[in-house]
Amino acid sequence: MKERRSRRTSEPFYLALDTATDRPTLALGSPKAPGENLPVPSRHELSRDIERLVGALLSERGLAVGELAGVAVADGPGSFTGLRIGIAFAKGLCRAANLTLLSAPSLMGAARAAARGTEPVVVEYDALRGDVYRASYRFGPSVEVLAPPALVPAGSPPPYSSGSRATAADASAAALLRLIGVPGGASAVPDPAAWEPEYGRPAEAEARRRARQAARGA
Repeated sequence: MKERRSRRTSEPFYLALDTATDRPTLALGSPKAPGENLPVPSRHELSRDIERLVGALLSERGLAVGELAGVAVADGPGSFTGLRIGIAFAKGLCRAANLTLLSAPSLMGAARAAARGTEPVVVEYDALRGDVYRASYRFGPSVEVLAPPALVPAGSPPPYSSGSRATAADASAAALLRLIGVPGGASAVPDPAAWEPEYGRPAEAEARRRARQAARGA
């Protein structure tokens, strides 16, 4: 991964976007100094506001897009619409400015934000229809995946009874920045044009279409 550094700092700066939940956030910083999350007012305003908010972040730091080392995104599971908008924007930005696109599971980012030392973190997002997205991680010099993201029934026993807990409220673009350069953390996407996020399950409209097709075929 080619590393660019701003003319104004020795640290590589990255843009991060977590648009997988109802609480989308942006961040601009380095893995060592990720800065704070900038909340997007709502997921429904994401497509309208994301370009303006990113532009304001860059302007505030006095950075041009071409000075970024890359763009990190939460790649799901999570909101179908949020992921589609955020990742489409990140792909376009990386293509236009020849930037590296990096990704990490949205659940990993939330877990990283809630982590306390090296104890396990179990993270759950509401997946609707009586299910949750769940994963478990341990953070140290590397990221240890104790249980990969999976769709499970809500209320089912978690893999660990002790340790930290995280939810969609912990979703954090700044935490994604902290995962850059960490073994097992955020990784470069080899072919951004062909890459798609892990939605976790189809959108509601797609699920209804499949159900209708199944009913007609029965």
